[in-house]
Amino acid sequence: KPRDANKICICSLQQEGEENERDTHTESFVNYFANTYASGLLPAENGKDFTEQFLLEVVEILLSYIKRTYDGGNKVLGFHHSHQLLEGLEGFSWELSDQLESFEQMLADCRDNLIYGIKTGHPCYFNQLSSGLDIIGLAGEWLTATANTDMFTYEMAPVCTIMEQIFLKKMHEMIGW
Repeated sequence: KPRDANKICICSLQQEGEENERDTHTESFVNYFANTYASGLLPAENGKDFTEQFLLEVVEILLSYIKRTYDGGNKVLGFHHSHQLLEGLEGFSWELSDQLESFEQMLADCRDNLIYGIKTGHPCYFNQLSSGLDIIGLAGEWLTATANTDMFTYEMAPVCTIMEQIFLKKMHEMIGW
């Protein structure tokens, strides 16, 4: 179960003067998150609004995490031994139910995943293989994940293929090859 189902925050793109409509609209999405599964998302008929609200909530979770990860006052990692994680922490459960999980639960799981992981953007994070959270790289990953296409042929990803050729040409010039 989510730690606190009442704390779910739904983003809204409503304009000023639409407060009552927004409150009613937002409340209906909160209830919808608790009782809806993947069948409510696009390409489902009438899935556009729910898909938008769900993705806005996911983006809000991710942006909040990014802001916290750069805060030097926070821990780089709230370390827990594997047996502690396996026993379950603060609403975190490893049980695989035979029932579908609601989107409300999935959002709670996203938050929990970020709580118990290392914060690679933290000023005190050092690793021999990586160095921090690259915001431009992250934006590129979101772009490629959203496009959800193979990036290895011109037919599937023409812009990415041309971009790769130009990038490699520049790298060759830089190293004198």
